[in-house]
Amino acid sequence: MHAKAVLRRVIRLFARFDIRPEMEDPQQTLASITQDATFRGINLWVLITATIVASVGLNVNSTAVIIGAMLISPLMGPINGIGVSLAIYDIQLFYRSVRNLAVAVLFSLLASALYFVATPLKEAGSELLARTTPTFWDVLIAFFGGLSGAIAALGRGKKTNVIAGVAIATALMPPLCTAGYGLATLQPRFFLGALYLFLINAVFISASYYLVFQVIRFPNREFVDKAYQNRIRRVMAVVILVTLIPSFYVAYTVVKDAIEEARVRAFLDEAFAAFPATSVVERQKILQKDTVRLKVVLVGQPLTPEQVAYLNHELQTTYKLPTYQLEVVQGTPDRPQAMPEVARLLEATERSYTQLQQLSDSLRYLERQLLACQEKQQRQRTEQTQLLKEMQALFPRLSLLTVESLPVKNGQQVDTVLIVVLEAMRPWPAAEETRLRNWLKVRTGRSRLLLVPWRG
Repeated sequence: MHAKAVLRRVIRLFARFDIRPEMEDPQQTLASITQDATFRGINLWVLITATIVASVGLNVNSTAVIIGAMLISPLMGPINGIGVSLAIYDIQLFYRSVRNLAVAVLFSLLASALYFVATPLKEAGSELLARTTPTFWDVLIAFFGGLSGAIAALGRGKKTNVIAGVAIATALMPPLCTAGYGLATLQPRFFLGALYLFLINAVFISASYYLVFQVIRFPNREFVDKAYQNRIRRVMAVVILVTLIPSFYVAYTVVKDAIEEARVRAFLDEAFAAFPATSVVERQKILQKDTVRLKVVLVGQPLTPEQVAYLNHELQTTYKLPTYQLEVVQGTPDRPQAMPEVARLLEATERSYTQLQQLSDSLRYLERQLLACQEKQQRQRTEQTQLLKEMQALFPRLSLLTVESLPVKNGQQVDTVLIVVLEAMRPWPAAEETRLRNWLKVRTGRSRLLLVPWRG
């Protein structure tokens, strides 16, 4: 009984993955894919405008603009059509999809190339550079993104969210625009690298659609014999392998470069810590035929040849970079500007130090001013308290509210007026006010005095 319950639970679990109850009618699915695979009229104009938008985003290094272009681009239609046509052996749909994909690629390249010829911004930003070195991870993104799109294409109802997500994840449009940039600026590295990334996306999205439609046994368009099916599969396998192999090599070089970069950073942080009087201010990797020169610019106490040899040995052995050769650029105590790099860096350091010193002096001045204001306020509070005590003894009917000194301009001179705000508990005669004024002048040592009576 227990085994039967477990079996039922397993069956229910697997039933959750069954997509057949949610599948749309095969004829409607095929009609939708066929329609999306055609580039003419509205689809073609949307593609061209999306290409311009993506080119602008790549040009100004704006990720948000690039994502927007990917959302509005209809470029996935013929790619999906190729995968589905191979899965159901629809030769007409296959040729239509290939023709329309060629048209889409051609117009995208032309539109992006024309934009990059016209734009005054010719420098390649990080968004353009990111599309020139596709790796195996791009293969995974294209394949699993394509699987999501293929499964969503079979379902009933709206597929907009999934298709939009696949368009963003696989990023079909930016590689074509990057290839257009390479075409416009005559840089083969950008053109070939970006086209290879687009090829990876197109091949593996098509392969994922082929796989899904084969697994669910989508009805074939026409009957074909087993030999023909095997021939299609062999051709697809060859295309996939030819597309896949370079991505492994690029992925290997990317990982290798990342590991080497981490080891170089560790070497500069740890090995040079033994020389606290010497600082690394700049470093550069120079690739040569069989070696890599690690050029470092130092300031501070120069290193001896023995110390440089020790650091080079540490770089090659402890930090496992045997092909690296350390090259040190440093000044001497008598000629600190012997090297142009050191001279330039020392000049920049001196400028920064001067600016820092000026900021420090300004900060100290402001601190002194603040301290003086605080001391002045404290003296005024003390004086006000003392005046109140003395006035209460001499003039019982008065109470002191506040005492403040204000600057007053008198011609070319600036004088200060002592303002005393008083509150009388009852009306008081003018003689007493005169006596109070004279007393305050003597008491505070101020000749200019203003009494302000307050009636609360």
